[in-house]
Amino acid sequence: MFPADTTPGRAALAPAGTSRGGIQQVEQHSYAEVCWFFVKPDTATDESTLCAQASGLPAERIQDLADYVRQYGGTLLRAVVERGGADEASVLSHLAGRLGLEFLTTPPESIAPETVTQLPASLALVHEVIPIGADGEHGALRLICSDPFDWRRTDELSHLLGRPVEYVLAPRTMVSRLLKAHYGVGADTVERLVGAKAGEEDGGLAGGALSTELSDDEEAANEPTVVNLVNRILSEAIEALATDIHFEPYDTKYRVRYRVDGMLEEVSIPATVRHLKLALVSRIKIMAHLDITEKRLPQDGRARVTLRGAEYDLRVSVLPGVYGEAINIRLQSRQMVELELGGLGFSEEEQARVRSVIERPHGLVLVTGPTGSGKTTTLYTCLDRINEPQTKIITIEDPVEYWMDDILQMQVHEEIGFDFSRALRSMLRHDPDVMLIGEIRDRETADITIRSALTGHLVFATLHTNDASGAVSRLLDIGIEPFLVASSLSGIVAQRLVRKICAHCKREVAPEGFEALGFDRVWEGKGCEKCRYTGYRGRSVIAEVLPVTAGIRELIQQREPADGIKQAAQREGMSTLRDSALRAVRAGRTTVAEAVRITGEDA
Repeated sequence: MFPADTTPGRAALAPAGTSRGGIQQVEQHSYAEVCWFFVKPDTATDESTLCAQASGLPAERIQDLADYVRQYGGTLLRAVVERGGADEASVLSHLAGRLGLEFLTTPPESIAPETVTQLPASLALVHEVIPIGADGEHGALRLICSDPFDWRRTDELSHLLGRPVEYVLAPRTMVSRLLKAHYGVGADTVERLVGAKAGEEDGGLAGGALSTELSDDEEAANEPTVVNLVNRILSEAIEALATDIHFEPYDTKYRVRYRVDGMLEEVSIPATVRHLKLALVSRIKIMAHLDITEKRLPQDGRARVTLRGAEYDLRVSVLPGVYGEAINIRLQSRQMVELELGGLGFSEEEQARVRSVIERPHGLVLVTGPTGSGKTTTLYTCLDRINEPQTKIITIEDPVEYWMDDILQMQVHEEIGFDFSRALRSMLRHDPDVMLIGEIRDRETADITIRSALTGHLVFATLHTNDASGAVSRLLDIGIEPFLVASSLSGIVAQRLVRKICAHCKREVAPEGFEALGFDRVWEGKGCEKCRYTGYRGRSVIAEVLPVTAGIRELIQQREPADGIKQAAQREGMSTLRDSALRAVRAGRTTVAEAVRITGEDA
């Protein structure tokens, strides 16, 4: 683990029962039969004692954890942190001081690529270590790790590298993040695959597992390594709370990006993954039941995966490009929805306005906003509020994004002619009280929706417009008569999602440059492991709620432009999206920069 010397202030380590280059040998037995001893001037302390001292746990508890490790595997230090409840940073800091090691509280600013390549990805990921540089004095390769007690790891690395290794301690989450950043997701799998492919090209293997032919595509896509690589990318995206995964081929590289909290983040993956793009595409096509032989036309499919007991629906879209097929995967959790308007981010005033609209016995309630603005979540929150045993609710969506008890939910299948308009006509024959239409896309769907609202049904639907008043113009542009729009509309909710400041690294800062907006204090996220060093974690709704009053109905019948309707609604007390965003800033939910980014067009 360390160079073979007894320099004061540097810990020299060796497994009991061995002698290595002048390191003092100490015969003793411990929980793992073989124990480490740390030889410093006038002291020799075993791992159990050091863990007890560093964690503050009593000796009996340490012995219990040692017995657990002996029975189930692992290391004592990991057990002390994960089962004993000790603070990892405090434990590692104490150990670093006792052993004369460096302890990192923040990640290194940079690690040279040539340093990283000194340790193969397979070894780095298996042993959870990452090279940080060389020790010029002793020629040792310095490795960041979260556990200095694994002597078997030290022996293997020293033997394979042909040089001693020296450890720098850091929390396990930091090590994991550095591994992903510098080696990339699934680096060990890519390493094996590319190595196998090179062997085939050299004549070492027969059959061409990465060929574009049908049988070979199927074989390559079902190789355990390719399956594992796709699974790792999916699980990483789910754990990062991503909503989309983008696979993008280019001439000299292959890029994977996640959309997290509405923003695209490039994922670190090995550069050599570009050699595997055919196998990756084939594997994802097979998962989504698509034609792997068709590479010239766009394709859309669906798949379902399970991670830690939770099910996720995948909407897969394949788009042919000049450098290969690009893939987008939309991730949607198959969860039961139990939401509250306040929990979504609606203010008390906005909640009251929404309740006044959705608790009416009939009429059309529209939720508008761009793709990915949380419209469906808001609709289901409204449905959850009015869902009663005496109320029959039917929905038609593409696809069903949330799953609720006591609600009849249908999914569009346009390939067999079951579209929104046909579903709506069928819904009306099932005597519903409340109807939800996933999206008004055309004149026929809009016409049936309007007439349903006029015949005693409470109807919810979505539109893609920038603000609430724009929904009126959109319906008129589709071809609906003004008197029908005015008579059927009960209210419109326009919304966006702003990124929330990470609660783990939130801090107050001076409102420099924003005093004119009336802020005496604002907050921001410093960046931490929890938020992937972005300063944001999760998203919150900002909204404008426009109840359709008698005055607004008159303006609609007169074909008043959207700006005129908006001004009239503001005079009646409606807050705009910008107003809602500034309230979120004052409440400490988001930053000024985020509020301006989301509502730039609503100045």
